[in-house]
Amino acid sequence: MIKRRLVYQVAGYDPVGAEGHYRRFVRGIPIFARTWSVSASASALTKDENAARWTVETQGPNWRVETTYRPLAWDDIVRGDFETPILTRLGKFSLALFDIFRTGTMFRYFRANFQYGFFFLFPVVYLIAFAVVGWLLGLWIAGLMALQGAAYALAVAAIGAATFFVLLQWPGQRWRVRQALDDWVFSWDYLHGRRPDMEARLDQFARQLVTSARETQFDEIVVVGHSLGATMAVSAVARALEVDPALGTRGPKVCVMTVGSTIPKFSLHPDAVRVRRDIQRVATAGAIEWAEFHARADPISFYKFDPVTEQRVDDRYDRKPIIRMVRIRGMLEPETYRRIRFRFMRVHHQFVMANERRNAYDFYMMGCGPVPFRSSVMTMEGPAALIGADGTFIQPSAENAAR
Repeated sequence: MIKRRLVYQVAGYDPVGAEGHYRRFVRGIPIFARTWSVSASASALTKDENAARWTVETQGPNWRVETTYRPLAWDDIVRGDFETPILTRLGKFSLALFDIFRTGTMFRYFRANFQYGFFFLFPVVYLIAFAVVGWLLGLWIAGLMALQGAAYALAVAAIGAATFFVLLQWPGQRWRVRQALDDWVFSWDYLHGRRPDMEARLDQFARQLVTSARETQFDEIVVVGHSLGATMAVSAVARALEVDPALGTRGPKVCVMTVGSTIPKFSLHPDAVRVRRDIQRVATAGAIEWAEFHARADPISFYKFDPVTEQRVDDRYDRKPIIRMVRIRGMLEPETYRRIRFRFMRVHHQFVMANERRNAYDFYMMGCGPVPFRSSVMTMEGPAALIGADGTFIQPSAENAAR
C-alpha cells in the first residue's frame, strides 16, 4: 500500500502554467472524491526558484495517502514561441511540412493511426480554407470595383492576403490553428536538435528527478507525460538514467505513465535517432516501470500503436511499456460525454482530469490513491477492482495478478 507518493506531470505544448494546472486539479477534487467515496483536499500552491508544487491528502476507510504534485513546467517556452512573427511562423511551418512529406513521415502517421494522420493535416486544411476565402473575397470585391488588368490582380492579392491574416488571427487563434503551427515548428526544431532552451529544461527536469529518487520519504515516484509531454517525460527519465544509471534500484520506485501520447510523432521521423535512443533507454531500464494508456475517442494520440516496436498492438502486459486500452466514454456520465465528444481537445485532456465514473484508468486515483502503480496497470479493471464501493483498499488478489 502506498502512503506517500511524488507525481511529476509534464504537460503538452500548452501555454498554461503551474497556476492553471493547479486550478484545473483543484476543480477536479470534489468529482474525484464523489466518484470513489473518499475524502480529498489540496494545499495551496507553493513556488520556489526550481519548481511549483502542491500537496494532496486523500483518505479511505483503511488507508491514507499524501501526494506531492510537481508540474514540470515549460509553458514559458511555449509562450515565447507565440511571440514569433507570423510570417516567420508560416515560413518555418512550410519547411517542417515539406520535410515531413519529403521523408515519408506523414504516410507513416497514417499507417500508424489514421485518426492522428487527419489531425496532423488539420492546420493545413485551415490555412488552405483561409487562403481560399481570402481569394474569393478578393475576386468579389475587385469585380465590384470593375478593376482591370494589373490593378485587378493587385487588388485580389491584397484583399486575399489581408483576409487570410485576419482569419489566421481570428478565428484562427480561437480554433488553435496558430498554436498548431507553433507546435509543429517546435517539434521539427526539437527533433533536429535546434531547441537549446528545451534541452536545458529537460536537463533540469532530469536533475530534479534524480534528487527526488534519492529521498526516502516517498514510496513511489510517478512521472506523467501527457500529449507531446509524453516524449518530454520519457526524454527526461532517459537523461536521469544517464546521470544515475541506478535510478529506481534504491529508494522509491520510479514509474512512467504516458497518456494521450504523441511519441510516434517524433519517433517515426527517420532523423529521430536521439528520441528513439531515449525510448529504448527507458524501455530497457529494468528498475523503471512504464505504462501507456490509449483511447480510441482521442484523435490527438496514437491509438493501439507501440512507441517502442512501432507496431500496432492491443492490450499488452508482458513488456514495456505496458499498454492498456481504455474508454473515455466509460470515464464520464453519458450526458457529459455527449456534450464533449466532438470537442477533441477536451476529450484529449480527460486523461489528466477527474473521472465521473469508476474506471480502469483514473488520473486522480492513480496519483492520489493507495494502489501501487504496477498493481493499477497490471490489474485488468485497474483501480476499479482494488478500491471498494465505500473507498476501502482491496489488496490485489492472486487471481487479479495472474489476469
